[in-house]
Amino acid sequence: MTSIADRPVGRATRHAGPDHLVLSEHPVFRRFWYATGFAAAVDTGPVKRTVLGVDLVLWRPESTAPVSVALDRCAHRDAPLSRGWVADCHLVCPYHGWEWDADGRTQRIPQTPGAPLPTKSGLTMVASQERYGMVWVCLATEAEGGPITGVPEVPQYGAPGWRAVPEYEWPFACTAMHLLENNLDPGHVAFVHRNTFGDIDRPEVTDTVVTREPYGLSSYGEIPVGGRPGEVGTTLRCTVSQLHLPFSAHIHITYPDGLQHVMVKAITPVDDRTCLLTQTVLRTDTEADRPAADILAFDDEVEAEDRDLLESLPADFPLAPHLNAHAAADRNSLAIRRLWTDLVTGRWTPPAG
Repeated sequence: MTSIADRPVGRATRHAGPDHLVLSEHPVFRRFWYATGFAAAVDTGPVKRTVLGVDLVLWRPESTAPVSVALDRCAHRDAPLSRGWVADCHLVCPYHGWEWDADGRTQRIPQTPGAPLPTKSGLTMVASQERYGMVWVCLATEAEGGPITGVPEVPQYGAPGWRAVPEYEWPFACTAMHLLENNLDPGHVAFVHRNTFGDIDRPEVTDTVVTREPYGLSSYGEIPVGGRPGEVGTTLRCTVSQLHLPFSAHIHITYPDGLQHVMVKAITPVDDRTCLLTQTVLRTDTEADRPAADILAFDDEVEAEDRDLLESLPADFPLAPHLNAHAAADRNSLAIRRLWTDLVTGRWTPPAG
């Protein structure tokens, strides 16, 4: 680990990457895993999702089967398969009724029963897996090198003493970079969230300690806040924030009374200008201590505050430091931008194994 906490904020550095980060210009982003949403959403029929501008179809051949994922396009006449249905464990095209099994192999062409199946009629499958109640995909083919890392590990999920509260899939009309940076930015809390948990009379934040990790970045800081869901009175958030490249954030909060609260924020770029946040919360209390409904309602209001602000920013994400002013409280943001710069310029080394 390399500590970057003591780097002078105002230091003049040579920026060796693009001024703005546009995901479609960098194929490396196809080599990571992204959450398409909650696995429970893929139930009785096919579901459409879009990742990095690529339309996908997700379906379960049967209720207990793993989710299958393919490009949302029929090889026959280009129909979107997400408008079809599942019958007899097969995905059915809505245009001409062609059928495929869980692995995308053509099983039936109703217009010519018994005839040889066209060699190019199979689906283009996409690597997928279900973890932490979400469906994850990686767009990179074998020719592109496949996944560069694994799905980010969440050790608290399913561990004794922890409960999981699946929350929502929130769409944002901003880049994945804007949303990720926002989630690791302590300075905005007092102001953007002044109506929920921010304390506008106590805007000061401690100096964050930021370290490079094999998976991305980790930072530690403390923020005074105006209470927790369903509670009155101020408290202190002691927070370890992890950025798992490229856009997943695990935010581990410990309160003075010992309660631990982990927000698993899977941020997926839908395209160059929009993204999807799929969030699950893990906590060391019980439903009797704090009902899940209270947590859901509170976090929905918090995300609405972030969305309202982020969607008002310029559409392009500035990667070069000289495009913005920076202060000491921006240590996290500067470290994130350096990391993304290293990623798109080939200077980031993926973890071994």
